[in-house]
Amino acid sequence: MKRWILCFALGMLFFQVADARDFLKEIEAHYSEGKVEDALAVAKAFAEAHADSVSAHGFLGTLYAETGQLDAAVVAFQKVIAIKPNSVRGYRDLAVVFAQQGAFSQAFAALDQGIAQSDEPVLLLVERASLNRDLGKREEAIADFEAAIKRRPDFIEAYQTLALTHIALGDSLSAIAVMDRGLGANPDNVMLMVNRGGIFHALGMTQEALAAYRQAIATAPEDPSAHRALGFMAAEVDSLAVAQAAWEKARDLAPEDLEVRDALAQLYAARGNLDASIGEMLGILERAPDAHPVRLRLAEVYVAKAEEAQAKAVFSDCIARSPDWIAPYKRLALLYLGEDNVDSAGVIYHRALEIDPKDAEVHNNLGFIYSSQGDLDKARMAYETAMAESQDPKTLRDAQGNLDIIKSIQAGKMRVRHILVKTETEAQEILNKLKAGENFAALARTYSIDPSKKNGGSTGFFSLGDFHPDFEAVVMKLKPNEVSGIVKTPLGYHLIMRIN
Repeated sequence: MKRWILCFALGMLFFQVADARDFLKEIEAHYSEGKVEDALAVAKAFAEAHADSVSAHGFLGTLYAETGQLDAAVVAFQKVIAIKPNSVRGYRDLAVVFAQQGAFSQAFAALDQGIAQSDEPVLLLVERASLNRDLGKREEAIADFEAAIKRRPDFIEAYQTLALTHIALGDSLSAIAVMDRGLGANPDNVMLMVNRGGIFHALGMTQEALAAYRQAIATAPEDPSAHRALGFMAAEVDSLAVAQAAWEKARDLAPEDLEVRDALAQLYAARGNLDASIGEMLGILERAPDAHPVRLRLAEVYVAKAEEAQAKAVFSDCIARSPDWIAPYKRLALLYLGEDNVDSAGVIYHRALEIDPKDAEVHNNLGFIYSSQGDLDKARMAYETAMAESQDPKTLRDAQGNLDIIKSIQAGKMRVRHILVKTETEAQEILNKLKAGENFAALARTYSIDPSKKNGGSTGFFSLGDFHPDFEAVVMKLKPNEVSGIVKTPLGYHLIMRIN
C-alpha cells in the first residue's frame, strides 16, 4: 500500500512538473511574439494551478509590472517571499516595483528584510547600493558595496559596480584601486582584467589599458572578451593592424559575436580588403538576416568593387526586407544616377518620397533629374522644396545653387566655358587638342589668359549684351556641350563651349 502511495505521489509530481513546463513554454511563446497580455493571462492561470510555485508568481509579478499594474505586481512578489523567504528573487523584484512607484522607503525595507533572511544577502546588498547611488546617497552606496565585497571577496560584480560609482563621482584613482583590490582577491579573473582595462581606456590611459588587456590575454588566451576589448581600443587610437588581429582572434573564438564581426568587416573595407569585408558581412547576415545596416554596407562595398549589378541586387533586397527604410532607396537611386540612368533613378526617388515626402536630399536630386530632362518648372519646384525642408547645410547650399541656375536659365541667361589666347596659332593648337579628346576645363586652366581660367574657363551666367556681340552670336548658335571654332574679338582669340 505504501509503495502504491509513493508511486502515486511521484506520478503526481511528474504531472505537476510537466504541467508547469507547459505553462512556461506558453508564456515564453506569447512574450517572444510581443503578446504581453496573452502571456499575462497564461501566468494568471499558472499561478492559480500552482499556488505554491515561486516561478508562477514570479512570472506573474514580472508581467504585471511590465503592463504597469504595479500594485498587483507587489502582491505577486510578496507571495514569492511568503512561499520561499530565503530566496533573493522576491525581495529584489519587490524592491524594484516599489522604486518604480516612488515608494523608496518600502523598497529599502524589502531589501533590508531580504539581506536579513535570504541565502544570498550579497546580491541584495549590491541592489541596495545601486538604489542608494541612484538616489544620490553616495556614502551609503559605497558602504553597501564594501560590505558586499567583505562578505564575498569573489563577487566580481561588486568590485565593478563600485568602481563605476567612483568614476561617476569623478574619483578615477579610487576606481582603479577598487579594481586592483578585486584582482588581488581574484588574480586570475579575466573579466576584472578586461574591465580594469576599460576604465584605463575611458580615462585616456592607453598604455595602461593595453597592459591590462595583454595581461588578460596572457592569462586566458582563449577568452574572446580580452581580444574583443583590445580590438576596440586599438581601433580608437588608429592602430588598425592591432585591431584587426585582435578582432580576428575574437571572431574565431566567438563567431556569434556579431558586433565584433561587423567592426571587422568595416575595418577590412577601410583597409581596402573588400573581399574579406564581403565575406564577413555575408557571415553576419547568415546568422542575422534582419541586420539591415550590415546589408546596406554590403551593397556599398559592392559599389566600391565596381560590381554594380551585385550592388543593385543587394540594395533591392534591403528595400524588399525593409520597405519603410528610405536609405536604400536613396543609395540605389544615386547608383542609377551615376550610370546616367535618370529615368530609373527618378522612379526610385518617387518611391522614396512615399516614405518621407519631406526628404530634402531626394527633392534636390529630383531637381537635377528634372533639369536634365528639360522640365525646368518641375526642377525649380523640387529645389524650392529641398530648401524649405533641408536641415543639412550642405543640402541647403546645393539646392540654393541649383535653384539659382534654374532661375538664370529661365531668365534667358547663358553660361559657357571659354579659352582666351593672344594668337590664332595658339588657338588652333588648343582646338586640335580638344578634337583629340582633351578636357576643355583643364586646357582653360593651362592656356587661357582670361581671369576665368581658375574656374576652368567658366564665365558664370550672363545675358545678351554682357559680352562682345561676336562672342555672343557664336554662343547663341551652339548646342549644350558643343565647342566653337576660333572666335576673334578685340580681346584676342577664343574657343567657346556652351554649358546650358
